[in-house]
Amino acid sequence: MAKRKNIRTAGRLVTGVIYTVSRDRDTEQERSAKTNISSQAREVMNLRLSWQKLEQVLAANFKYSDLHITLTYKDVPCCRSDAVKILKKFIRSLREARREETGEVLLYIYVTEGNHGDKRIHHHMVINGTINDFEMIRRLWPYGNVRFNTVGAVGYTKLAQYLTKEPRDGSRWVVGERTWTPAKGLLHPKPDKGWVPDNFSLTAPPGATIIMRETVQNSYGVFDYLKYLLPDKPVDLPKEYHRPRPQRKTDRI
Repeated sequence: MAKRKNIRTAGRLVTGVIYTVSRDRDTEQERSAKTNISSQAREVMNLRLSWQKLEQVLAANFKYSDLHITLTYKDVPCCRSDAVKILKKFIRSLREARREETGEVLLYIYVTEGNHGDKRIHHHMVINGTINDFEMIRRLWPYGNVRFNTVGAVGYTKLAQYLTKEPRDGSRWVVGERTWTPAKGLLHPKPDKGWVPDNFSLTAPPGATIIMRETVQNSYGVFDYLKYLLPDKPVDLPKEYHRPRPQRKTDRI
């Protein structure tokens, strides 16, 4: 007897499920009960919503010490498309400044908003941080104010939910639509699927932070869901251990 597993690792964020599946020899009652379990297990791992997809990409590419910046305008552009053009120019300038001053590749995700609060157009960006970021970014953004925060200030889940609160084009929601713009070359986690023994259980390693645990069981089957954050890696590890560098030719704005 064995169960199916589906485990997805995105940087420090790990989500996994194990569940009972029906067999050819099962009775109709057993098959129905196990099918219900399997359906619930697959649903919990199915990234249907925009924030769920973004959470995985954030965790796979950015550390808690990386930056969430908000870029505002003194003189607000007349439309969203003009604002995006300004932002793209800023990204090009930041990319070049980094190459010249630190040799660091720029990884980013950005969102343009303007439908909530005072409805003034502004941008949110998540970027990999360097020691020169604060001075460099303020110098390259003369259009208004810059607010800095870290990814870890709220964590991957809340940050992903915050950054997907508006539709991408400012008009209407489309369920599951990607509402953010990523740089090419970002990592996208792939699930580890297969079989595990019937007595296998999902466990988090020592020092991990449990985010969510859910177990559903009936007379013939069970599914166990676990979501946790791995302990942070030592700061003295080589940079390549934390994040593979994308090729420069894959940059996109």
